[in-house]
Amino acid sequence: MSSALEDYQTLILEPEAEWNLFRLSLEIGRILVPRIDFAPHFQLVEEIHGDISSSINPDSDTYSVIEAINQTLFGEKRFSGNERDYYDAQNSMMPNVLERRKGIPITLSILYREVAHRVGLNLSCVAMPGHFLLKYRMPQREIFIDAYHRGQILLEDECCDLMESVIGSTSRGPEALATASNSTVILRLLMNLKAIYRQQGNLALLLEVMERRIPLLSDPLPEILERGLTKLSLEHYRGALKDIEYYLEHAQDTSMKEVVKQQIDRIRRLARGD
Repeated sequence: MSSALEDYQTLILEPEAEWNLFRLSLEIGRILVPRIDFAPHFQLVEEIHGDISSSINPDSDTYSVIEAINQTLFGEKRFSGNERDYYDAQNSMMPNVLERRKGIPITLSILYREVAHRVGLNLSCVAMPGHFLLKYRMPQREIFIDAYHRGQILLEDECCDLMESVIGSTSRGPEALATASNSTVILRLLMNLKAIYRQQGNLALLLEVMERRIPLLSDPLPEILERGLTKLSLEHYRGALKDIEYYLEHAQDTSMKEVVKQQIDRIRRLARGD
């Protein structure tokens, strides 16, 4: 196991409620560059925090704090959504987002949430279908912040309209705008990368992503099988055999098990080096 994967797994062994999404998103960046000095990234966040703090005071209301964050993050520091190359994998890697000042809704939201927390504004994540938002509960209502669109403030109906414009349909039930758990956020971030690397045919990086997803899945068996087949394609035969045998032992999908069983003898021969 690589040190990058080991460090990531150590972090997710902590109680989920205590996870720092910003730190975990930095660790995910080690998929691309295993040896990263995070010091400049933490320094930048501290700099952003300092600039925001200097423009607010203890009496500033919520909207004034949001305005200060927006002005610093998207004005002075020039962070923006990468509309030109939205599906670039670097948009899902927080170290690259901090260096290039470009990202997608989920990474910009994680960054926004981190700096907001440091100035006392505690935001929740919303894994809305087709987009990603932040949420703040006020005494009378909830407001939503769209970090991808420069911190625009939205109400519930506007979020539903946005959802409809993005995915062509909408759900106006509370589940669409529910608070996302930390594991849901990390899984969604990793799913973005998985889709990109699968489309690119980059099996080595696809494998790295799946290694990080599997410990978080409530039903990891399909992904364990996929990891085994990916290892098989990469000619990691012993690892492939271990995953596929585990799947056969535990899976309930009899039709898929029959398909896999037809290949198991060949995989065993490859693993033995026959």
